Amino acid sequence: MKKAIFGLAALLIAVGAVLTGRTLAVRMPPAAPAAEAGAALPASVSIERAAQRLGEAVRMPTISFQRGLENEATRRSLAAFEEFRDWIEKTYPAFSGAARRDIVNKYSLLFTWEGSEPSLKPVLLMSHMDVVPVVPGTEKDWSHAPFSGAVADGSVWGRGTLDNKGSLVAMLEAADALAAQGFRPKRTIMFAFGHDEEIGGQEGNVKIAELLASRGVRLAFVDDEGGLVTRGAVKGIEVPVALVGVAERGMLSLQLTAHATGGHSSMPPHQEETAVGRLVRAIELVGQNPFSSQIDGPTRRMLEALAPALPFGRRLVFANLWLFEPLVERVMNEDPATAAQLHTTIAPTMLNAGIKENVLPPEARGVVNFRIHPRDTITGVTGHVGEAINDPKVDIAALPGAREASRVSNMDGPAYRLLSETIRRAYPDALVAPNLTVAGTDSRHYLDLTDNVFRFIPIRVTPDELAGFHGTNERITVTTLGEAIGFYWTLMQNLDEPALDGPAGEGGKG
Repeated sequence: MKKAIFGLAALLIAVGAVLTGRTLAVRMPPAAPAAEAGAALPASVSIERAAQRLGEAVRMPTISFQRGLENEATRRSLAAFEEFRDWIEKTYPAFSGAARRDIVNKYSLLFTWEGSEPSLKPVLLMSHMDVVPVVPGTEKDWSHAPFSGAVADGSVWGRGTLDNKGSLVAMLEAADALAAQGFRPKRTIMFAFGHDEEIGGQEGNVKIAELLASRGVRLAFVDDEGGLVTRGAVKGIEVPVALVGVAERGMLSLQLTAHATGGHSSMPPHQEETAVGRLVRAIELVGQNPFSSQIDGPTRRMLEALAPALPFGRRLVFANLWLFEPLVERVMNEDPATAAQLHTTIAPTMLNAGIKENVLPPEARGVVNFRIHPRDTITGVTGHVGEAINDPKVDIAALPGAREASRVSNMDGPAYRLLSETIRRAYPDALVAPNLTVAGTDSRHYLDLTDNVFRFIPIRVTPDELAGFHGTNERITVTTLGEAIGFYWTLMQNLDEPALDGPAGEGGKG
């Protein structure tokens, strides 16, 4: 008995030593050297002037309305895209002179800044010109009118400042300043500015990607919106965190159509035999059969990267996922924001049945939206739903627009390393971590042209400011805009690393 007790005690001591050792080994990366911290912008770059220019960009209401809508508002929006195009040429003459412009499908823009070494694959930097509408009736809730572009209280206010004109203007400010001083990149840099990202990108970046494919272009990497620099958004971590999306979830909407015998509601069959009851039961069964959760891929790497910034107790847990993974998974599943990193999500979004309150409808329809984790596929999700419902009187059909989850970009390769190092130089106080982007971006349209798609824009936001995305009082601080210009200024000058091209001989076209 004593031997068993001693053996157990020795085992516990050994496990404790392993846990503690692994936890102590997890340390914050060294800060960027003082000489490299941030980006030394030239005197020709005025952050205050850049803020005024962003205000001008906001005042052009480049709104994406739902497809098929034809009215005066949509016509004004299309005119605003043309105005925006001319504004770029007039406002950034050095860049416009250095880069070739393609107008794609009337409104989207592709700029190509030819590099001096055409054998190097181009890099594509992305932003989108379109913005979402302001919900009618909420205009009065804004501190400054939503399309005023006001520069006040240290911020630029208005729809699109965060999503996504802020990063677009930062790109142009950096590129124009570099071009003005005679800089020419070794590697060709391309800029894709879509006009319909907010409604799927089918007429914008899809067409740009097709154009590049027709020219035989292969890209070293793509960087689009997705991750940001945030403080306070990750519980327990006090330092800012820069999240770089290395994959994004897919999307599938399934329409469930339940059939039954219609008739008068005064003599109804059992509830589950009615079309409405059958539909309700089907949706309930789908919800009762969730997809498997797992901490893997980008999510696991994110937790490992964040571990150094956690207090010792939580750091011990994150540094030892081999033991604590079930606990961490359970905690993450309690919060919708973190649960979305672990599995394919299920969201009933639409219901339609009946024409009169005393008539049993012969048919009831509902739509369930799934955001597909990279572990799953459209075919697998559809099969899972069919097995869960298991009712021949419920038809299951995929609605248009479904897309598979993206593949995961290389988190250990030179492209991710370059992007990560540039972030650390521009934001020396931030911790960089990969993650799974839970929403959709236009970058997915380029997956056939590159092995590496990243989703990060250099915008620093607080949780309060984050609420401005598609919401009220969208704004970006002038300081944040300056940091973003610095990021792109640094990145564009450091893209000549040959390792970005992958195996020797692959090459690329400008």
